[in-house]
Amino acid sequence: MSLVARVRFDQRGSRLHAVEIIRNRRSPVIEAVHGTLLALGIVVHSYQARPRATRLVERIVLQRRDGGSVEGVLSEATRAAILPIAFYDPKPPEA
Repeated sequence: MSLVARVRFDQRGSRLHAVEIIRNRRSPVIEAVHGTLLALGIVVHSYQARPRATRLVERIVLQRRDGGSVEGVLSEATRAAILPIAFYDPKPPEA
């Protein structure tokens, strides 16, 4: 079984600063993540995508819509919302 994704949250103290998503697919997840973040009141402060031979590395820096930090319950909700999107693999399992 191959690795579908790896997710790393950049946390500074209690503040969630950024998320790095590395997927074995070359298709970005920013579109799905962006809509989810907006629903939580979070905007993408910056976005960087680095293609590799067989994968894509995306780094998303987060900020609240009002310019504040993503902390506490909002930080937890953000992580919980991002994980299923990052690990979603549309390819059906092989029998």
